[in-house]
Amino acid sequence: MPASIVPGEVLSPTQPHVTHPAPYDMQGITEDDLIDFTAELRAEALEVMDEYVMGPLFNPPIHADNPMGKYAAMNCPGGAGGANITAPAVADPETGKMYISSHKACFALRLIPGEESDLLFPNSTGINTARFANGARGATARPPRLSSGIPIWKPPYSRITAIDMNSGDHSWMIPTGETPDRIANHPALAGVDVGNTGTGALVPMVVTKNMLVYSDQAGDGTPMLYAIDKESGDIMAQMEAPGRSSYGMSSWVHDGHQYILLQTSSSLTAMALPGAQAAAGDAH
Repeated sequence: MPASIVPGEVLSPTQPHVTHPAPYDMQGITEDDLIDFTAELRAEALEVMDEYVMGPLFNPPIHADNPMGKYAAMNCPGGAGGANITAPAVADPETGKMYISSHKACFALRLIPGEESDLLFPNSTGINTARFANGARGATARPPRLSSGIPIWKPPYSRITAIDMNSGDHSWMIPTGETPDRIANHPALAGVDVGNTGTGALVPMVVTKNMLVYSDQAGDGTPMLYAIDKESGDIMAQMEAPGRSSYGMSSWVHDGHQYILLQTSSSLTAMALPGAQAAAGDAH
């Protein structure tokens, strides 16, 4: 793995790499991962990324006064991309598959002398704790961006990957939700068929006996529920929802009717087929 150029920092020359199953989202970043919808966007992406050190999954941070004159090192997926607690994976005992929600994002890692970080953080660092410290409040330095606001890497920006847990093979992958209108209708992409890029959001899911259900958005931002064929990844049905769910979903049966329970902000929303309301009357 790449050695650190931060003075005084010594890293292991090797790191473990999983060889199977294959990665379900971007690991590390190279020029091949950058946008190529148009020649102009591609050229801007290469120019923007010239300020950053691209590299593999274990790409070490760099310090502000580095000999390469770079701003930061890219850490992909870092703490921002891949999978996260807001949209946990779900496992299916019927098919033996795991369905994983993930999205593309990276951290830009930049260190500064510890003495300078005392101006950013209340607790002293300096030579007492570390010679170098995080160079920005929060977790990451300024991330690379295109002037158009279009993501700098190729889509899909978010996806669901189905992995067969008996073989370790990927069964299918689909983008989640729909291409946001801000991308589909962007002047810089006029005449370009971008396909379904995915919204870029992590999506909560629940698996039932005959389908996978997830929550995301249509292109105009309308909250939606999508019912997916578990074996093929094809959309079986879709419908508008009162709000996007987060931190998971669940499925329940009551009085012979099935309910999908969404965590919509500070409330819970139960959705069911019309027959459930007709049978229960005012109780629903």
